[in-house]
Order: sequence, then structure tokens, then C-alpha cells
Amino acid sequence: MLHAEVLLTLIHSVDLVASNSLSASSQAKLATIHSPLRAQQFILGRMMLAKAAERILGDSYAVSDIEEGEFFPYLLKAPDLHGSISHSGDYLGVTVNAERVGLDLESCRYKKNIAKLAEFALAEAEANWVNALPDESQERFYLLWTLREAAFKADLREQVIRGSSLIIDENIKVDWHWASVREPKQRVSIASATACSLVLIHNLAL
Repeated sequence: MLHAEVLLTLIHSVDLVASNSLSASSQAKLATIHSPLRAQQFILGRMMLAKAAERILGDSYAVSDIEEGEFFPYLLKAPDLHGSISHSGDYLGVTVNAERVGLDLESCRYKKNIAKLAEFALAEAEANWVNALPDESQERFYLLWTLREAAFKADLREQVIRGSSLIIDENIKVDWHWASVREPKQRVSIASATACSLVLIHNLAL
């Protein structure tokens, strides 16, 4: 069983490192980001990746040793580790593991049009499951949404595209593993090809 730590923090509660502390590839990508909030999220994500790597390695890990890949950043000096970043609203989360684990974090804002949104964004069986119990539709929607996003980040993309459904016979049935936690304001979900559990760590000092 893989016990995946997810480090979760308020975006505005952390003093950021200077941008010149980032790797050259991260600085180049940061230069293309024009939104101050998005730039803050970008820097904080790399800082938290370094902290998560330190917890796995038992040794310090420099933000400057995080490079930008085609889709995701990677740990240059720990190539056997895999990181995933997600942010939503005021929060940002990361996880680093020896196996590839996808992470998704979503702020659970109430949506009046949840039924139509489910029909638009989810597979038919999933939308039917979300809308079957109106009192639970919000929670069901965010659970499925975060699981789909997490699976995509875990490189399980064939499992969540091309009209496939996570719901079979009114239950979540997938060929991969997942775990999910409902926080007061967020749904936090992970997905992996390996059996996994989720350990949530709040506001770890960076």
C-alpha cells in the first residue's frame, strides 16, 4: 500500500522564494505568466514540491533542482520520484511519491446548475448517478470530477477519456486505485495504478 502524503497550504500564507532561486527552465516558464496570482501559485508549487521531496528523501532538496517537463515539473536530482501539483481557490496541494500519483484539489463551491453541468461534463452513467440524489449531487459531482482529473495526472488517461464512465451499476468501479478526502472547503483526491491511501498534511512550514 502506497501512503501518499498530500501537503496542503493557503496560497497567501507563505513567504515565497525569489524567482531567481528557481531553475532556469522554471524561470523561463514563470516569465510567460502575466497574472500575479498565477505566478504566486507557480512559485509556491515548486517550493512545496521541494519540501515534499525532502520528506521522502530525508534530506534537503533545492527548488533550483526542479525542472519543467513537457507537461509537469520533475525532480532533476531524484528522477525516481514523481510529483503532482493542484490548486483551487485559496489552496494549493502537492504530493511526491516513488510511484506516479495524480492529485486534484477542487474548491467545493455550490453550483445551482449542477444537474446540467454533470450532463455536460461527465459520462452519461456518471451524470445519472450525480443527479439521482439531489441532496448528494454536489458532493457526488466533485468526487467524480477530482477523480477524473487525478487519474489524468497519474497517466491513467485512457481510463478517463473517450466516453468511459467511472460509474458502473451505481458504484465507482475502476481498474486503478484512488483515495479522497472532503475538507470543509475542498475535495482532495488522488489516483494511482498502485493501491494507495491519502495522508493530508496542513500548512507545513516551508
